[in-house]
Amino acid sequence: MITQSQKKIYIIGSNPNDFFDLTIEAINILSKSNVIIFSKKFDSQYSKVFKKSNKKVFFEEDLAKSKKILFKVIHKLFEKYNSISHLIIGDPLLFFENNEETYFQQKKIPVEKILGIPEIILWINEKKIFLTNRNKNSSVSFFYPKTKNDCNKLGKIRDFEKLIIKVSTQSVLENIKKIFLKKLDQNLRYKIFSNAKELKLNSSLKLDKSISNVYIIFENVKL
Repeated sequence: MITQSQKKIYIIGSNPNDFFDLTIEAINILSKSNVIIFSKKFDSQYSKVFKKSNKKVFFEEDLAKSKKILFKVIHKLFEKYNSISHLIIGDPLLFFENNEETYFQQKKIPVEKILGIPEIILWINEKKIFLTNRNKNSSVSFFYPKTKNDCNKLGKIRDFEKLIIKVSTQSVLENIKKIFLKKLDQNLRYKIFSNAKELKLNSSLKLDKSISNVYIIFENVKL
């Protein structure tokens, strides 16, 4: 019997035109999921790759005609499966309306949103925030610290063009603050986002039910 605590849905941001834009984290999660759900709008590349796996694969359009019904159908699948990955077009942080996350949280199903890195870069470029010019091979570093030791590694970084940090726990956030807040007077440029909203990295920032993950973007840092 599958218990409630074993169930989980992953909402994975992606580029529908290119499977190989998926992050390593996303591919690892897809490989471990029992069920994969995505739209027929995705390139056929996705279907070809998933057919080679032993996963149960569903198209959104075959499951339901509306998002509201789709969520109910996906919830029904949890009677048989315990791990479901839902690929969405765009990024679950910056382009996600949060309806799906709210629905499954109300059903006591754990939700994890997986960063769609290509989309986040496109959004940054469109907003002209810390421009990333791929023609000039601008480098972007991505880091997901989970322990104090992981955070300490950040203190050893001396030079990077752009760094995107995902923070999911309050303890990690506090460690990040200790490392970076003291350096803000050194012209350290940064932006911090959660659920498509820009926040401030200050002593009062807390993770709670409304802010489960934050993403901090640093540019041209020389520590």
